[in-house]
Amino acid sequence: MKICIAENLTVLRHKHGYTLEALAEIISVSRQSVAKWEAGDSYPDITNCIKLATLYKISLDELVNRPLEAVANNDFLPKDNRICGVVEITQQGCIKIPDSVMELFDVHCGGKMLLLAERGQGIALVKCSDF
Repeated sequence: MKICIAENLTVLRHKHGYTLEALAEIISVSRQSVAKWEAGDSYPDITNCIKLATLYKISLDELVNRPLEAVANNDFLPKDNRICGVVEITQQGCIKIPDSVMELFDVHCGGKMLLLAERGQGIALVKCSDF
């Protein structure tokens, strides 16, 4: 597994709108430390990794190992113990579920899903095998 923390830290900081200085202040380190982490010259210690993962609402594993593309595309970010994913809806009404979510929930092309919807609340998909 490739360690992706340097790239992930840069993408996450930009995505959340923090400057090097602001992030450094939030987690109580120097701006130079954050710059070195993002450049890959050094790694944050476990205490700072926990602070960063908590700030960005991701797991330590995602912070360290998740590929940059997944961070940039926001394909799979847990929030409040719920799984969130960005889906695409085609002109024909087809939904493209991110590969990471399909793998996590063991969903396969051609499988059947139950569509749940409540006006004003949202739409959810549930595997039919769960019923």
